[in-house]
Amino acid sequence: MSEDAKSLLLRLKKEKKINKQIELIQKLRDYNQEDIVNSVLLKHLESKDHDTLRLEILSALNYGDEQIIKPLVNMVNNSKEILSIKEKAVTLLGQSKNKKAMKALMSASKKVKDPKLLDNIVYALTFFNDSSVIKPIIKALHNDELRIQALTGLARNEHLVLTSNTMLKELATIEITKSFEKLHHEQIINIILDEFKFQNKGELQAAIYNKSINKKIDQYRKKQNEIAKTLKKVS
Repeated sequence: MSEDAKSLLLRLKKEKKINKQIELIQKLRDYNQEDIVNSVLLKHLESKDHDTLRLEILSALNYGDEQIIKPLVNMVNNSKEILSIKEKAVTLLGQSKNKKAMKALMSASKKVKDPKLLDNIVYALTFFNDSSVIKPIIKALHNDELRIQALTGLARNEHLVLTSNTMLKELATIEITKSFEKLHHEQIINIILDEFKFQNKGELQAAIYNKSINKKIDQYRKKQNEIAKTLKKVS
């Protein structure tokens, strides 16, 4: 552990004032790649009941650290937990791209009734490049309250769109009427057309219908695998 991180953790341990604790936690964010920092932050998350402080702790966590997954899942599933904490936990679970996080979010998507939290869960699922999330995301595309988050997430994660015949078919045929949703939908369609070298949506729909799209999907996957291998060698 670095000396700076150690110093901040010791100060946090002794500090009694909430505003000072928040300042220290904000500084610890720069050291969240160190396992011990995340461990201490998680411990404080358990023992503190000040919501502003807890939100700062969540913001300071390293979402790539697997040890945070279980505590975050417990927060999402806790019926007594406040919405803002649950929303932040859901966001971190999505950003983690962890398999356990994905399964927990998919499970939550079937149980959660609060529309705002469900909105967050749908968006979080779009972080995962896994065929398992296709079904709940498509379901969200057909829900007036969830569609915008699904479209926003898909516009950000083009890989999830371009590797799924089912998702491509859905996006090529779904009717979008709201103007703010159309912007995201058109962005996604343009990504598809550019990648697969189609001139218009009609050509895309024809390729899906005659299944020639499958060859383009395979070519895209192969290209991405080659890029991934090259990056791995370089790193």
